[in-house]
Amino acid sequence: MKKVLVDLKASFKMFYRDKSTIFWTIAFPCIMILLFGAIFSQTDSKYTLRIQNLDLKEDGTPNYWSKFFIDRLNETGMFNIEMLDENINATEYATKKQLSYLIIFPENFTRKVNMSLATGGSVNASITFIYDPSQTTAMTALEVIDGIINEMNLRFAGGSHYLTVSEKTITPERMEYVDFFIPGIIAVTVMTTSLFGAIEVNTKYKKNGILRRLAATPLSRIEWIMSKSLFRIVLCFLATAIILGLGKFAFNVTLTLDAISITMIIATSLMFSGIGMIISRAVKEVEAASAAANVIMFPMMFLSGAYFPIDFMPEFLRVVARVLPLTYVNDGLRAAMIFGNFDQALFNTALIVVLGVICIIVGAAVTKWEEE
Repeated sequence: MKKVLVDLKASFKMFYRDKSTIFWTIAFPCIMILLFGAIFSQTDSKYTLRIQNLDLKEDGTPNYWSKFFIDRLNETGMFNIEMLDENINATEYATKKQLSYLIIFPENFTRKVNMSLATGGSVNASITFIYDPSQTTAMTALEVIDGIINEMNLRFAGGSHYLTVSEKTITPERMEYVDFFIPGIIAVTVMTTSLFGAIEVNTKYKKNGILRRLAATPLSRIEWIMSKSLFRIVLCFLATAIILGLGKFAFNVTLTLDAISITMIIATSLMFSGIGMIISRAVKEVEAASAAANVIMFPMMFLSGAYFPIDFMPEFLRVVARVLPLTYVNDGLRAAMIFGNFDQALFNTALIVVLGVICIIVGAAVTKWEEE
């Protein structure tokens, strides 16, 4: 038993010294339960519902039936309702803002409802529901709206279709959740490849004395950093090609890369390579550096909208998501690859390019051939 206890003590010492093992054993499950607990436990959180009401009186106030419907939506307690200006193009607005959904009450909606009641349903009154079919929250909102319409139809005439919903997507008709999912997978893959690639090279080369030996070669520090960064960029594009190819083969996904999304991938790789270089400079051991990277990576992976929409999260986590750089990578790739929203894609890409340049410059500045 004494020998067993001696070996057990040695195992605990080795465990304590391996920061990466400590992370995966203790910190990782704690982060997961806190993140997903915060995301899925907020059952009282509300969805944001944008409404454009064109059914207005001459003085600009809502007509009877559109007001009645909006009041019923409020009574469900599920939505924070935001009214949109009646002069904007709602479809263009939803596409530009990448909204999950919005509804439009058309002009003369109340008049058509009254005519439908008077004629026994011969005149159809319809509400327009504009949505992104890849978003699960859109389906939830549509179910609530359908429920109110069915309730009103039942009240009017025993269930006859006096009121209907006209559905309109802001993405191609075949758009599915997997289309939403793939740009997020590309963003996460670029992040992990670049972040851990930089950390592994810098910490291992430093620990093994390779960095000191490189100082005696004709290769300059900047040239070495450029070479490693380009290598990781190539790996990122290889992984992206595999993801898109598999998506096409397995799910018939038709997403393709354009100039903006290519630029976004390059900038994202540079940004996380720079962050990895900064971490490896601040933390000496390989295991400790990997654990530090995990602490940075996992919150971004699950809070940036890579795997499920940010709208699904409670409000305080949406605020956190909006300060994470990976959120803008995800939004930018989806804007370019799915929505064709040039302005949104260009803005997000420009932001990541700036952050990428800053991170790689700072990372290069703190990377030294010799230990201080």
